Amino acid sequence: MIAKPEKAVSKIYVVSDIGGRGDLSFNDMAFKGGEEAEEIYGVEMVELISTTEADYLPNLRTAARDSDTVLVVGVGYLLTDALLEVAQEYPDKNFAGIDTFTYWAALDAGITPPPNMMDIVYEEHKGSALVGALGALLAIHYDKPHIGGVFGIEIPVLWKFEIAYKWGAEWAVRWYESNYPSDYAAEPSTSIVNTATDKRVLYTYTGTFSDITKGYEAASVMYDEDAVAVFNIAGPLGLGINQAVDEIATAQSLTQGPPFWIGVDANQDWINPGFVISSMMKRVDFGVTRATELVRKGLFRDAIEESPTGMLLGIGTEVAGIPMEGISVSTLADLDEFIEMGVAAEERTGESVLPMTPDEIRTTAAALRAAQPDWIWTAVGELADKIRAGDPIADLDGDGELETVPAATTQEVVDSWRAIFG
Repeated sequence: MIAKPEKAVSKIYVVSDIGGRGDLSFNDMAFKGGEEAEEIYGVEMVELISTTEADYLPNLRTAARDSDTVLVVGVGYLLTDALLEVAQEYPDKNFAGIDTFTYWAALDAGITPPPNMMDIVYEEHKGSALVGALGALLAIHYDKPHIGGVFGIEIPVLWKFEIAYKWGAEWAVRWYESNYPSDYAAEPSTSIVNTATDKRVLYTYTGTFSDITKGYEAASVMYDEDAVAVFNIAGPLGLGINQAVDEIATAQSLTQGPPFWIGVDANQDWINPGFVISSMMKRVDFGVTRATELVRKGLFRDAIEESPTGMLLGIGTEVAGIPMEGISVSTLADLDEFIEMGVAAEERTGESVLPMTPDEIRTTAAALRAAQPDWIWTAVGELADKIRAGDPIADLDGDGELETVPAATTQEVVDSWRAIFG
């Protein structure tokens, strides 16, 4: 009797950006989403690591040529052109890009956007405003003059982080003035409220998403200028920020910040509990799983037709009638699943990744949050409620009209806000 051949397994390919595995952030979150898709939707994930930009096209073509492929996911803005090209070459395959803009790239090239290519975009500005507010409120509490931000390559998606982070900081200063006018008036000269508006947020575009040393160098300068916290908007460069914090903590025998740093994409609070005050969670993993869900339900191309400029994951968002959020500020409740990311990294590399036991991480992270005054968390929660409501929030540009958190994606908009915030 001839054995019946096994049924082929449907595959999803995840093609990384040049940060690759081990960034504990953007790329690792995409692979986490692939692993979750395996469990939920019964697909097999195949990882393809890009070590240079020259790897994008061959990796995407390798994925598309596999007859069992049902979805190819490219991770990162820089894969836009390669995804657009390969999606046209393989019209029978489904493609998705995290933070890509293939729809607009197609129009710029004078071609019709492929119906099999989905851009997955996020409301990064909303989460960045929340951690900007958190940073400024911490600066007020600890009488510090600045907060900081370490950025990767200067691209439109990072402009959204930058301007909203500054916007959130300004909102927080005004919230404090409104709610605690006597304390505001008595703030010392070292407080952020007495720093010029255009000097409150220190920031650097390092020009890289892979050089951890540049993250360390940029953050060190900011901490030297007495920034209370530095926001990581550069993936693996957060490990460099963490190194800068560790040096200060060791020199001063600190067990808890300040100085603090703020994580990005993943809940990075576990990397250095006691010093990572919070993380702006951009659920890249949700992008991968949601795209897989749409493929499995036969709704992938319908969703592209419904939202041709991109599937938006944010706060209160949905796609094809399915709730699909993807932006939040980290909480203690979601810490466990990200501790597992560290455990998985240890198993994969055979090297120590977790700074302490999982129980110690939970206890230390909880103690750090509890050590901050309640009014800080109250203010951040108030801003989160206003953002979710979707109504105009504040007039921070001085035009006499209330605005929502700005989503700065053009040079003109960025320049206008930099004229105010620096």
